Amino acid sequence: MTFTKMTGAANDFVVLGPPYAGLRRSAPDVARRLCERRRSVGADGLIIVDDSGDTLFMHYYNSDGSEADFCGNGARCFVLYCIDKGICSGRVEFASRSGRHLGEVASDGVRVSMDPPRLVGEIMLDVGGADRLVTVAEAGVPHAVLIREDVSAVDVEDLGRRIRMHPRFAPAGANADFVGADGRGRFVIRTYERGVEKETPACGSGCVASALVLRSKNMAGSTSVFRVASGDLLRVDLPRAEEEGWAYLTGPADIVFEGSIDLEE
Repeated sequence: MTFTKMTGAANDFVVLGPPYAGLRRSAPDVARRLCERRRSVGADGLIIVDDSGDTLFMHYYNSDGSEADFCGNGARCFVLYCIDKGICSGRVEFASRSGRHLGEVASDGVRVSMDPPRLVGEIMLDVGGADRLVTVAEAGVPHAVLIREDVSAVDVEDLGRRIRMHPRFAPAGANADFVGADGRGRFVIRTYERGVEKETPACGSGCVASALVLRSKNMAGSTSVFRVASGDLLRVDLPRAEEEGWAYLTGPADIVFEGSIDLEE
């Protein structure tokens, strides 16, 4: 099996091209085996490029084998892969389980469209015996966003896991995002990501969901810039509050290496 290892703001992926689109039934097992660190290629998720239908399709699997509707950082890698391999040129039109998307390589990174995020509402969660105010938003996948004064002091592994597993989000669970201002007109964000089941270096959909939450609280306008845990910057452009349209996520995407692996035992 030939593969491409890619990264989007240090959120890393194994990408399989169109010849492997037929692996859909075994994809969860393939994802678990390819994404296992120290024993295999290692990644946060598996992307399969499928050009067998009328629309180019991005299938995305978390490292635990669960299929997700969308991944923002993965989508940017998908776009770059399709351009690099000559599957598309210029603008890339594709679909995921969350809807249709457009992507392109821009001067400041790879830019990809997403359906506008949707506010679900604020809820108070009892987490570890303490009440936590959480704003829930959908950005392809569900996110529980918490505003914090000092994001660096948050125990993301513990608190994030408790929120992700909270009965209010059962059975699928939700990603947990901790967001705060960095004092320079930008925001800091850390994310505990379901399916990966730990804090990840970056989460694109988490930035998009958080951008909407921040705007709803009058803490940001239609454009927000986030410094993610990897240190990279991701920019989110939301449609104006009174307008309809896509949200856009812009940030780095890179091919790390290509290789082959034999999964038969």
